[in-house]
Amino acid sequence: MCKLIAIGIVFLVIFLLIIGLFVYSYTQLSVNLNDVRLHSIDWASLTWDRLFNLGLSTLTGEWFGTSFDLIEGINLNLLIGISNNGFFPLYVPDLSYDILINGILIGKGNSDVNFVINPGQTKVITSFQNITKGNMAPAIHSVIESKGVMEIKVRGMAYFHFFGISIPVTFESTRNISIYDEVRETIYEEIQKNKLQNSVISSVGKSIESALGSIVNDLFGGDELELSLSGQKFVDSIFQVGPGAYTYVSFSLPCIAQIKGGFVANDIFGDDIIVLVLDDYNFNKFENSQYHTSFYDSSKIHSGEFNLILESGDYYIVMSNQYSMLSTKTVQFKVASFCI
Repeated sequence: MCKLIAIGIVFLVIFLLIIGLFVYSYTQLSVNLNDVRLHSIDWASLTWDRLFNLGLSTLTGEWFGTSFDLIEGINLNLLIGISNNGFFPLYVPDLSYDILINGILIGKGNSDVNFVINPGQTKVITSFQNITKGNMAPAIHSVIESKGVMEIKVRGMAYFHFFGISIPVTFESTRNISIYDEVRETIYEEIQKNKLQNSVISSVGKSIESALGSIVNDLFGGDELELSLSGQKFVDSIFQVGPGAYTYVSFSLPCIAQIKGGFVANDIFGDDIIVLVLDDYNFNKFENSQYHTSFYDSSKIHSGEFNLILESGDYYIVMSNQYSMLSTKTVQFKVASFCI
């Protein structure tokens, strides 16, 4: 009798030990969203009409918000880590979860797992999620407000199977991703890839160039002219130089002076300009398309600086876009002088 009691106690201890290990193992199961990666963006056909309308909208609003009219969906890869830090191998059939963007429920997800995860093992699965424009609609405003940052949260229930027993494990995890750069680059590349030809410009007019240029200016803001100048600053402006044209700034020096200046040109169809510094005599020759000499000739470049010593007299700074048949150049210019 005592022997039977002892055997019973041993079996009870073993049973309780197994139950204890089972309970402990249950607490060591975890599901986490390890990472979120942007797979792709589904775009509506980026025709010139749509880009033109985007440009017009950009003139009165912020480009990123208006660009959502061209987005049909966003595709994400969710990298989900499943860990078993317990003592028993477990079978995982699948996962089901809700998907939230910036705290707003936008749909449900499901991932076929169908593998056994051994003790001490972590496996990562990649779940592809297509979020359509319709499903994402409630969260679009928050994505625009956050400049493209999307806080992706998944929350749900995973069921681990062990000897016919289904073990539920709740999970909730969050990761951030930004779509701002992807949207910006796609629109810019589409504009650059389909630059307008002469025939198109002549048929639709200059307004489309201006509208598309407004997108690029909003996308990248244009290069800023950073230049430290000493002395009397007499030019600090932005100039518009039309195709086949030039503009100039005249100035007079009462003394021998050092002239220091710089410029940067921006435009959708070519960021370049020709800058000349001429005296009165050579400026007259330039205007009459005659041979002339200059104190500074930048040639056709995007940006430049000059540092000159000039005698007293009358001078002209010319910004020439005469070589361009299509585009208007926006030129930031700063110049200062002081007597020496």
